[in-house]
Amino acid sequence: MGIGNLDEVRAFCAVVEARSFTAAGARLQVTTNAISLRVRRLEEALGVRLLVRTTRHVSVTDEGAAVHKTMSRLLDEVDSLEAVVRPDRADLRGTVRIAMPGVLASAPFFSRLRDLQSQHPELCVQTIVSNSPIMPSTEGLDIAIYVGRPPETAFVGRLLGRGSWVLVAAPEYLRRHGRPMRPADLADHRCLRLLSNPPQNEWTLVDARGREHTVPVGRGYEADDSRSLGDAAYAGLGIGLRPAGEAARAVARKRLEVVLPKFRFQPLDIHALLPQGRIRVPRVAACLEILREAVRELG
Repeated sequence: MGIGNLDEVRAFCAVVEARSFTAAGARLQVTTNAISLRVRRLEEALGVRLLVRTTRHVSVTDEGAAVHKTMSRLLDEVDSLEAVVRPDRADLRGTVRIAMPGVLASAPFFSRLRDLQSQHPELCVQTIVSNSPIMPSTEGLDIAIYVGRPPETAFVGRLLGRGSWVLVAAPEYLRRHGRPMRPADLADHRCLRLLSNPPQNEWTLVDARGREHTVPVGRGYEADDSRSLGDAAYAGLGIGLRPAGEAARAVARKRLEVVLPKFRFQPLDIHALLPQGRIRVPRVAACLEILREAVRELG
C-alpha cells in the first residue's frame, strides 16, 4: 500500500477543505474530472474510502479525516521546504483565492498586488468580491476577509487592523443641495445607502465623546456593492460613506468633502480567516501581508 503522489494528496486535501470537487478544481486550476480521478487513485493506493460523494454533498469518512489531518501537515512542510531550497522563487507560484468586501478591492490593495506580482510573475491571485461574508470552505478559498466580528469557527483567524468610515459628498452635490449641519438633517438629503433587507433607513454616527446618534437618512441611490456607492459619491449623487483614509486623499485632491466632520461611524475590526495550515504557505502569507497593508490605509 502506498500513499499516492503529491498531486493526488493535494487534490484530496483541497476537496476536504472546500467540501466540493468543483471548488477544489478551481483552487488547483484543473478540471473537476481530474480532481475526481486523483482522489480515486489515492483511495485505491491507501485501500480505504476517504470521501462519501452524493450529487450535492461531499462528506469525509473517519479514515479520510485522519488522512487529511496528517497529509495537510505534510503539504505545509513540502511547501515550506520548497521555499527554503528554491529561495529565488520563494514559492510564490500558483494561485491564491481570496474573498473580500468591495471596500478592500481598491487602489491600495491593487498597487501592492502589482508590486508583488512584478517580483513573482508565476503568482496568480483570484478574488471573489462580496459584501456578504463567505466562509473559507466556499469556492476553495485560501483567505476570506470579514469586516466586524467573525463567526466562531475552526478556521484560523488573523486580525488585519481596524477600519473607520466618515460621511462624504462631492463638492458639486453640496453646491446644489446644501450641507447638513447636524445628523438629523440627513433625512432631507439624498443618501447613498447599502441595499439590504431590511432597508438601511438609519445610520448610527458617533460624536467626539463616543456618544451614538441614530438618525433616519434620505434615499437617493442604493447598491449592494460599496465600490458602486463610492463611485456614486464621486459622481455627486449624494452623501455616502467612505473609508477615512480614502476620504482624506480625495479631500486633498478636491474630489470629495467631509460631511459632518465632528461625527464618524463606529470603527470595525477587519479579520482574515484561513483554512488550517494555509498561513504557512508562502504565497498565501505574502497575500495576507498586502491585505494587512491595504487595511492600514482605510484609516
